[in-house]
Amino acid sequence: MKLIIREYLSSLKERGELDAVLPDLLSQLGLNVYSRPQRGTRQDGVDVGAVGSLDGGPEKVYLFSIKPGDLTRREWDGDAAQSLRPSLNEILDSYIPNRLPAEHRGKDIVICIVVGGDVQEQVRPLLTGYFTQNTKSTITFGEWNGDKLAALIQSSFLREDLLPEHARSLLRKSLAMLDEPEVSHRHFAALVRALSAVETLNDTQRVTAIRQMSICLWILFAWAREAANMEAAYLASEFTLLHAWNIVKLYAGKNTKTTRAVETAFFSIFRAYSQICSEFLGNNVLPYADKLHALSSAVHGSCSLDVNLKLFDLLGRLGTDGIWAYWGALRCSEEQKEAGLRETHMYAEAVKALISNNPALLLPVKDDQAIDTSLAVSLLVLDASNYRFIADWLGEMLERAKCSYEANAKYPCVLGTYSELLEHPKSADSEYRESVTSASILYPTIALWAALLGDDTTYSKVSAMKRELLQHCTFQFWYPDERSEAHFYANDDHHGATLSNLAIDRPMEEFLAQVFGECEHSPQFKELSAVKFGWWPLVIVACRHYRLPLPLHLLQGLRKPKDAKDA
Repeated sequence: MKLIIREYLSSLKERGELDAVLPDLLSQLGLNVYSRPQRGTRQDGVDVGAVGSLDGGPEKVYLFSIKPGDLTRREWDGDAAQSLRPSLNEILDSYIPNRLPAEHRGKDIVICIVVGGDVQEQVRPLLTGYFTQNTKSTITFGEWNGDKLAALIQSSFLREDLLPEHARSLLRKSLAMLDEPEVSHRHFAALVRALSAVETLNDTQRVTAIRQMSICLWILFAWAREAANMEAAYLASEFTLLHAWNIVKLYAGKNTKTTRAVETAFFSIFRAYSQICSEFLGNNVLPYADKLHALSSAVHGSCSLDVNLKLFDLLGRLGTDGIWAYWGALRCSEEQKEAGLRETHMYAEAVKALISNNPALLLPVKDDQAIDTSLAVSLLVLDASNYRFIADWLGEMLERAKCSYEANAKYPCVLGTYSELLEHPKSADSEYRESVTSASILYPTIALWAALLGDDTTYSKVSAMKRELLQHCTFQFWYPDERSEAHFYANDDHHGATLSNLAIDRPMEEFLAQVFGECEHSPQFKELSAVKFGWWPLVIVACRHYRLPLPLHLLQGLRKPKDAKDA
């Protein structure tokens, strides 16, 4: 296990990775972290500041300067933008005299260099000489290399009484099976379930549990990146984020030391999730979305079904990440808000390019691909200039679904397993056709967006298809209920309610009044902890990961644009 952790540490970058792990480790060791890494502010050489006692010794101030990988001559005092020696000089010349908190002045100070790898031999004499020359009665130096960090992580986060051998075995299995993402994710999910079962634990144990989840996710991320296969890490990051929220929500809104510790660990998990999403999409999707058939060809599937399933999956991921970017922009300062909105626009353009260059996205093969469609449209609708594109895409999707159903081709169905989808349609008789189209969220979703955008033509076509071809099909929408808060984030039991008998044969305004009126009669959405505490995109992540329809409450702010057709 130490070798696994050691390999993980050596591959971490400084910003957003190694410095995300160190504060949790220091807190777990019993230190009080008073200064954390920040972007855009002067740090005078100190990446992390902490105070406390290690190994039963006297209380001291620990100032950490972090460098990723091995410490080379260039990283020590070369032409790198962030060499270590100038950082140490800044600590001695500026931070200690001017920025050390007043309550900690007079205490002994330990300046620690932190490297994920090793100090190279040619740098060792230079480092030792620097330490000797600058050591004083109240200022000493320390070195935390990959071996020391790995030992501390193993003893503080993964020791036997905290993470049993069975759980450590699951982590090893997950790392070993990275080339089989579904298998790797299954092992990691079992690990997260075990760690997040905190109902009978005390506050300290819950803090440790969420920190362990964070460390394990970062380890998986580092190994997945090294293996150039991020799929397992992507699925694991969604799963870990949702299960971690189940712990956070127990303390949300409370101003306690435990709350701050839990939230800090959760932010570390969220940072890992964000970076995993960015790396996966940045490396595998965004560069190729605007190239005709590029991503369809890259699937290397054995048949068109593989292409269809993967492209709709990628579409949902792009939509989700774009919505997170929009959420982030709303929470930022005006200066940072512009960058967040540009990122949101970039994802929206990628969604449109993906659809335009990959015809497989014009016809879902599974009814629940309405979820991925809704995620993409929910992002696109943030910009009114996309209304025409949305209407054209959904109109074409409906036309193709209708033609496929009439011709008994691969029309959207409720089948779930790959083998069933591969054989579909295996019969042209009415009994089979009615059984595989017994219910639908796809067609009412198309009708809903058509109504919201004022697209009378597409809305009328959905109504006609229901009346002429799908009288047996139950059109429905999903709404959270009183059980949803308890089961939404872990998906450990059934929850939610459906609205059927939709007024899709009535004018658009009556249809909208029905489905949004039900939102008013389903106030449980507003009681979801993720919504109450401002983390509403977690609802979207849960819907994507667990294949649940998006709650219509998320769309209540939309109104029918008067000139949508001319947009």
